[in-house]
Amino acid sequence: MTVGETIAASLRLLNRRDRRLLGVAVLIQMVTSLLDLAGIALIGLAGALSVTTLAGQPAPQLVRALASAAGLGQLSDRALVAILAGLAAAVLLAKSVVSPLLMARVFAFLARREAVVSARLTSELLSRPLTFVQRRSTQESSAALVRGANAATVIVLGQMVAGTSELALLATLAISLLLINPPVALGAIAFFSAITWGLQRALGARATRFGSERARFDTTSQRTVQEVLGAYREIVVTDRRAFYVERLDALRNRAARAGAGSQLVMMLPKYVFEAALVVGAFGLAAVLFTTRPVAVAAGTFALFLAAATRVMPSLLRLQTAALSIRGATGSASYTYALSEDLGDPMAAPGIAADRDAAAPKSLHGHAAFMPTVDLQGVTFAYPGAGSPAIRDITMTIGAGQSVALVGRSGAGKSTLADVILGVLRPEAGVATIGGIPSGDALHRWPGAIAYVPQEIMLVEDSVRANVALGLPAELVEDDVVWEALDLAHLADFVRSKTEGLDAPVGERGLRLSGGQRQRLGIARALFTRPRLLVLDEATSALDAETEQGITEILAELNGVTMVIIAHRLSTVRHADLVVYLENGHAAASGTFDDVCSRVPSLARQAELMGLSQPQADR
Repeated sequence: MTVGETIAASLRLLNRRDRRLLGVAVLIQMVTSLLDLAGIALIGLAGALSVTTLAGQPAPQLVRALASAAGLGQLSDRALVAILAGLAAAVLLAKSVVSPLLMARVFAFLARREAVVSARLTSELLSRPLTFVQRRSTQESSAALVRGANAATVIVLGQMVAGTSELALLATLAISLLLINPPVALGAIAFFSAITWGLQRALGARATRFGSERARFDTTSQRTVQEVLGAYREIVVTDRRAFYVERLDALRNRAARAGAGSQLVMMLPKYVFEAALVVGAFGLAAVLFTTRPVAVAAGTFALFLAAATRVMPSLLRLQTAALSIRGATGSASYTYALSEDLGDPMAAPGIAADRDAAAPKSLHGHAAFMPTVDLQGVTFAYPGAGSPAIRDITMTIGAGQSVALVGRSGAGKSTLADVILGVLRPEAGVATIGGIPSGDALHRWPGAIAYVPQEIMLVEDSVRANVALGLPAELVEDDVVWEALDLAHLADFVRSKTEGLDAPVGERGLRLSGGQRQRLGIARALFTRPRLLVLDEATSALDAETEQGITEILAELNGVTMVIIAHRLSTVRHADLVVYLENGHAAASGTFDDVCSRVPSLARQAELMGLSQPQADR
């Protein structure tokens, strides 16, 4: 992407009002360039007056006319020189103070926009189906929502404002110098323009490449670290640690080289412009003093030297701004791509947090919710899959009914559960909860529907925070947390801890056993006192005794509709309805014994587990 394309992509992340405010900031910064012009003009007048004073000549008529207009006509030439020099210093100092203050306001504004962009993208991403979220790895999504949002707003747009003000200053100075001495001004403009163009040609593409490589290797490194820590036991047991160390070392080396390259690209313009200033100053002096009278040459040289003290830093800042934008393109590209896939996320209303609705309800707090599920001809296929994961599923689950989904791995059980929950949208057919589309039901009745996955995602925080996942602290009542822990058979363990509910669970729950992590996930689901509960292999990590206890507790939840996915047939033996899935199709349904009589493979499993009589005895 070019600098212009990058800036345009970043501006699309702002709404119309924010773009207008940013435009006003740019105009204000451009106006401040007049302070530089005034300061340089005062230096030029002071220089011209100094030369004539030293040569014993009368002051230039323009200087005397301006002094008289300002009421300073009675002062001596030396006094006027001092006043002009003091005014020049004051004006230039004012510019040096005002400009950073304005940029501080601009960066503060952009920092707030970064937060808005990140929040809005997150809101829109979380409002999309699971298949959309899974298009990107967690590292890529994280890069888009965090580093990329910062690069696209604070860096790209901040440098755009800074660069635009520098362009305004350079244009103003160039026009002014052209009026004073066109030939010399044209030569200086051509000289410095050639240097600036050459630097952009030489360094611009490198800045983009180094920035993209750094972003890519950082993302890959993060993925590798998560992989090695998540699979620590397997990696240690198979003694593959050295391979991961080598891989991470190679990634960090490449990222470090890209980072070093970026730093070098940012530093080189400073030294090039310093050398250009020396060469340009000597060249200009040689031309002036060999072609003009000494007094004229000295005055002109002083004026251009004064201009150079403002032009060179301005050129350097402009070059740095352009290179910074090119360097930020790599990280920002994640955000641009996500925003494009989401359509127009900045215009979307976003997800509003309803604190009252999100708070855990009393035992009858979901009275308006009817825990029924209705599926009519539901079909769903994952992107790129050759055949649907589930097809033409029709099922009605009444209030308070327990339904078990059984079948071999890959039969479509978890996919069907995701469709019921509304995290996947069927391609054909309709899935409703309580008479409305599943996704709408989740929003209308938060907490009335709960889910327990096979692998519980625990955050590095306290037991309380994990049970009340995502809820603000002021909405969490400890009594309700303890109630959920009691139901999940985890309260005694937590009470044995000195910190109680404040006990840390460690990263990904590493301070807990597998069964304790699973029970904590069940407590999280029961925390909101749901009326519809979906369990996806939720008791797979529990011992038989605890599983039996939780099964009994779930059976005692009067009025709670349950959808249970389980390989352990003992868990679903007493379900009101058992549905056997095969290749995404409901091959059989009915009571447990009915389904076993129609599905020989299921009957053999039940027989081995002692859940049914041998078929020969029937």
